[in-house]
Amino acid sequence: MTDTVDNHHDEKSEMSQEDESGLVPEGSPPGKEQSPLEILQSEYDEMHEKYLRLAADFENFRKRSVRETEQRISQSVGQFARDMLEVADSLDRAAKAEGESHEGFIQIQKLLVQVLKRQEIEAYDSIGEKFDPTRHEAVAMIPSNEKEGIICDQVCRGYCLRDRIIRPAQVVISQGTASDEHNTSNE
Repeated sequence: MTDTVDNHHDEKSEMSQEDESGLVPEGSPPGKEQSPLEILQSEYDEMHEKYLRLAADFENFRKRSVRETEQRISQSVGQFARDMLEVADSLDRAAKAEGESHEGFIQIQKLLVQVLKRQEIEAYDSIGEKFDPTRHEAVAMIPSNEKEGIICDQVCRGYCLRDRIIRPAQVVISQGTASDEHNTSNE
């Protein structure tokens, strides 16, 4: 009986020492005691891990913010460019109607082209190219001496912002010659 009382008393004294020192963290195995250095090291490791996660989260947030800002700027420039393209088209039509005899129209066109280029907006011509639905909008098909599917006239130039098409070129596509169609139907 004294053995049981002594064992019980020893267990109580070990528990009170652990409680008083506060060195054994909760959830640690009952038989394994950690030194103060080990406890501090494990706390440091936890804090360092949290810091690394927080730093990575912040870096991801920063990159996402930069990417979203660039997208918004690009969309705004693209919308502005589409609006300005109406002005460019009107100047083109006016210059053609006047026979390009007015130096003023030509200078204004050059200035507008320079402004658009500074914003990385460039026009592209399509006459003689094969029709590409990602770059061209067909407005008509006519018989011509060109092969079928080749662009033979351009109603309105296309424009791209960097590598993205902001307005496809409006084009007239060749149906081929009438004799070509007759020859292919006879075969």
